Amino acid sequence: MTTEKEAKAQAKAAKAAAKAMRPWFKKKRFWLLGGIAIIVIAVATQGGSDTTTTTTPGADESSSEAESSGATATEDTIGTGLGSKDASGDIDSIDCGTPDAIGVRYPEVKVTNRSEKTSTYFITVEFESADGSTKYDETIIAISSLDSGQTMTEKGFIANEIPDGAVCKITEIQRTAD
Repeated sequence: MTTEKEAKAQAKAAKAAAKAMRPWFKKKRFWLLGGIAIIVIAVATQGGSDTTTTTTPGADESSSEAESSGATATEDTIGTGLGSKDASGDIDSIDCGTPDAIGVRYPEVKVTNRSEKTSTYFITVEFESADGSTKYDETIIAISSLDSGQTMTEKGFIANEIPDGAVCKITEIQRTAD
């Protein structure tokens, strides 16, 4: 004779056994992994890394300004990141910055929103050796909610020591409409 408690335990065990016997494609974790795989594939294909533009920083930058900072800005290929359109034309100038008293450098980028919509920018600035064989550091400069036609200057933060002769360059500009 079984008690009510034992009957509940047997029912629970039968339910667990039935759940364990389900086919693999009916298990929840399969769908979770499939969903994650779809998201990763979508981000990889929509990442914009295949879309690049060769640009030179804007006319507001002077070569003496870049040389005096111990690092120089260079012409290079710029990726669009997650942004769908090329925003390299929105960069007016880049200043590589000079180390302060404790050795921290603050690279500065001036941006004008030349799109028709309010936009947010994520700009990656890298410091590397002149031949490109060594990357010293990078920073991401964020400018949010810049209205069409507005200009803003924003600074990044580089804490590592950057040797003389290093170059700074913008490697990616993501512009997304707000």
